[in-house]
Amino acid sequence: MIKKILSSAIVVAFTLLIFCSCSKDKSNPLNKFLGDYSYSDPAVCMVYEQVEGETDDEGNPCYGVQYRKITDLDGMLASGNTFLIYFYSSMDNGSAEVTASVEDLAQKYNGKLYILMLDAMEYKDKMEKYDIEAVPDFVLIRPGQADQIFGSASYEYWTLNDVIAWLQTNGVN
Repeated sequence: MIKKILSSAIVVAFTLLIFCSCSKDKSNPLNKFLGDYSYSDPAVCMVYEQVEGETDDEGNPCYGVQYRKITDLDGMLASGNTFLIYFYSSMDNGSAEVTASVEDLAQKYNGKLYILMLDAMEYKDKMEKYDIEAVPDFVLIRPGQADQIFGSASYEYWTLNDVIAWLQTNGVN
């Protein structure tokens, strides 16, 4: 009798492990470069995915932009995907407003590009590589094409619509 109960418990546990659906989207090809959720790490990827434990009034899963720690930035950038790097400064309180708008981009371009959020204070080497003079700023990286820099310093004032127009001009629709 104990063997039967133990066997049943093992089968149930194994089945749960196989069919457990975690909020981290297993279909995301970049999961091998992503860690846990983080709102304080200097390098995160904004991923539009199911929000764990949240459902709408009909019981359907809710989705939203989640911040996932990047564990291998160079590997991720070499993966052959399209990326939009959003450079910000953790020392600038005004970045929060822009970050909220960038979340809208992550949702809008879900499946077309991945948005990486890099703290300029920690990634000075990347800032120098792209000759970025001020933050926030954006860099578009596409396989087989030259990297494109938004160049926020050249604008007196810009909005999210300007970034969207720039993306579209560079072939991201």
